[in-house]
Amino acid sequence: MSESERPTAEREPDAVATFMEKDRKRARIARLVALGGALAVVLVGKSLITPHLPSDHSVEMRLDTPEEVVGLDVRWSAPGSEEDISTTSFRFPAGQAPASVRTNVRLPDGAYDVAIAVERASGVDSTRRRIELSDASLITIPLR
Repeated sequence: MSESERPTAEREPDAVATFMEKDRKRARIARLVALGGALAVVLVGKSLITPHLPSDHSVEMRLDTPEEVVGLDVRWSAPGSEEDISTTSFRFPAGQAPASVRTNVRLPDGAYDVAIAVERASGVDSTRRRIELSDASLITIPLR
């Protein structure tokens, strides 16, 4: 709109009010669009970052014959990797292991290989499993 076409107070008082009202509406819409864009960036950023942040996961190992168990070694690794990410060990006096052993592992959600060695007076039994850590409140691993 050229300067000569723009309304002035002397020429068209209603046109000036209309022009200013439209200007306020455009500014309000621009603020809402900017706020919506900022909110979208925050939500997308959170959904991309949050799954990669470590969180505590409760893990329960259930023992079939706890009276025979004298130790447990638990090793977490990335799928297909032999490099341990997290390890936990438990030792028990002979005949005094609990039927279930609970622990927490602090890892991001995702798939992991867990290698568990169950020590008995008669020897060691080892098992390796793929476990999916997610928002489940408790992951139970039965052991023989």
